[in-house]
Amino acid sequence: MPDTLPIQVDNKWGLSTLGTAVTLERERFLDAMSRSATGVTVVTTNGALGRFGQTVSAMSSVSADPQMLLVCISRKSPIHAAIVQHRVFAVNVLRADHRRIAEVFSGRPRVGTPYDFGVARWDLDTTTSPLLAGAVATFDCELEQSVAAGTHEVFIGRVVGVGTGTGSPLLYAQRSYGELHAFPNRVAPGEIVFPDMNETEELDLREL
Repeated sequence: MPDTLPIQVDNKWGLSTLGTAVTLERERFLDAMSRSATGVTVVTTNGALGRFGQTVSAMSSVSADPQMLLVCISRKSPIHAAIVQHRVFAVNVLRADHRRIAEVFSGRPRVGTPYDFGVARWDLDTTTSPLLAGAVATFDCELEQSVAAGTHEVFIGRVVGVGTGTGSPLLYAQRSYGELHAFPNRVAPGEIVFPDMNETEELDLREL
């Protein structure tokens, strides 16, 4: 069998229908993924190559025993090689008013210089990876494992330090930033919302 799929040129413009289908599927995938709301983080590292930071939305908990998390970073990003060499990184969960920081470390600030650590104040802990002062949460990590996946690298970190702050997290969905607004799970005394349920049933439903 051939290593690559044959290219079909079967229209009056001489365009590849296979290539068009692949492009359309990619766009549909990206559009569908954009509808999933995520938190926004800045992943940082520090070491022989210097300080690096990158806005990242693909972050997730892996394990609580031991404490581990993962981030997905494009292999084209300068921070990729830095994490590989430094073997450490930090994850800074941005607060709702940290949009400017997110834009700076995505490389597309409306004002200022891309990837400029001067946009905020930073602290250091065990790994010396920059930890954002005022972040909703910070995770200082030592690199445990990395896995190549498509255009990205999945970095799995063993958490060696945790910090928490106040405020609501910055969110990202449909290519826009937003803020969390929680639905109330309590009502005013005497207010009837579900008339056919007792109080316990109503609270159970509200907390689903």
